[in-house]
Amino acid sequence: MTRPSPSGPSEQERALRRRRSASIAIAVLLFTGVGAAPPASERAHAAPASNTAQCKLPAATDDLGSGFPVDDQALPAVGKLKSAMLFVDFEDHPATRGSLLKAESNLRSGVEYLENVSGGKLDVEVTSSDRWVRMPEPSTSYPFERGLSYEDHVRYIEDAIEAADADFDFSDTDVVWVVATEQAKNITYSPTTNHLDVTVDENNITHAITFGYDQWRWGGLVLAHESGHSLGLPDLYLFEAPADDPGNWHAAVGGWDLMGLISGQAPEYFAWHRWQLGWLDDKQVACAPLDSTTTIVPVEKSTTGTRSGDAMVVLPVSGTKAVVVENRQAIGYDREILTSGALVYTVDTSVRTGHGPIRVVDATPESAHRLDDAPFQPGTSWTEPSTGAVLSFEEARAGSLRVTVEPAA
Repeated sequence: MTRPSPSGPSEQERALRRRRSASIAIAVLLFTGVGAAPPASERAHAAPASNTAQCKLPAATDDLGSGFPVDDQALPAVGKLKSAMLFVDFEDHPATRGSLLKAESNLRSGVEYLENVSGGKLDVEVTSSDRWVRMPEPSTSYPFERGLSYEDHVRYIEDAIEAADADFDFSDTDVVWVVATEQAKNITYSPTTNHLDVTVDENNITHAITFGYDQWRWGGLVLAHESGHSLGLPDLYLFEAPADDPGNWHAAVGGWDLMGLISGQAPEYFAWHRWQLGWLDDKQVACAPLDSTTTIVPVEKSTTGTRSGDAMVVLPVSGTKAVVVENRQAIGYDREILTSGALVYTVDTSVRTGHGPIRVVDATPESAHRLDDAPFQPGTSWTEPSTGAVLSFEEARAGSLRVTVEPAA
């Protein structure tokens, strides 16, 4: 998807969006009182498959989204992802001597992020150009800083592929990454497209990411963010700031997920996103656990190490909406968070990318830290407004949290 930097509004690929009606399969929800609630002693990871399935909210948009399955524009998130990284410069902005290694190193941590957060389920294989590839036109002919159209973006990618083709084999490429020299400051930001249609070396390439000058601000996390779109994830920052909070593009999730604020304090992927992408197992999801207590491990540990323990509690409240509780601790990519605890958020699969498909519940709405201190602390509770269910949070061993769910009285 062609889109702006994560700090401002978006320009969409409207012309090439597939139009298909979304068929929403409304599951039978134990949480809403249809059917019997599971006994208090039943562990979520031992629940039957049908119980977990009811929490896999069906996709309800024809775009990048938060439902199951991810949109069919996405590349597989499990297995090997083969990328071609093309370093490009321009006649008006030639790359400086020795800058190729710096450019490669700047994005390398993004590849490490994807492999780490997926727990090794995604293997990213990068083949890089061994020199700067000279683009056929000056940088000013690609109007990034004036608002890049989809057509201009595709032309930029096609020019890079054609310029590299003589020395580069694209026959086994899944996604092309075009990295502009740091000298070309007018190649301002890093958009993604999942709707490319370029055939080269007998291979039809449909996915590409272009990295502009903002990569020097974001570092490798911009690669991980944009790759999230290649894998089907939506933008969690807002394309339009709230009327009562102008300029706050991050009012939905703050810095609690990499698909929101790239430079945020907590750039782990939500547990929900990990589940969508197949990085979390169904047995790690406590689905609609009424009258029960579930112990959840920190998100960072849910897809790394032994992959043991439940990763989140999911409470469906309608056919397209659920409440999720996950455990965020100051470890891994979350090591700089302001507040640890139970992070509560809603997922609505009928909401489009950039319009708040996920929204964090703020435990401290009156604080000056916005959502940075949103997690609920041990010893507190929260009442889900549409059902009256009460969620209580307690501390457990080794950074784990106990989440108790009680139905409305």
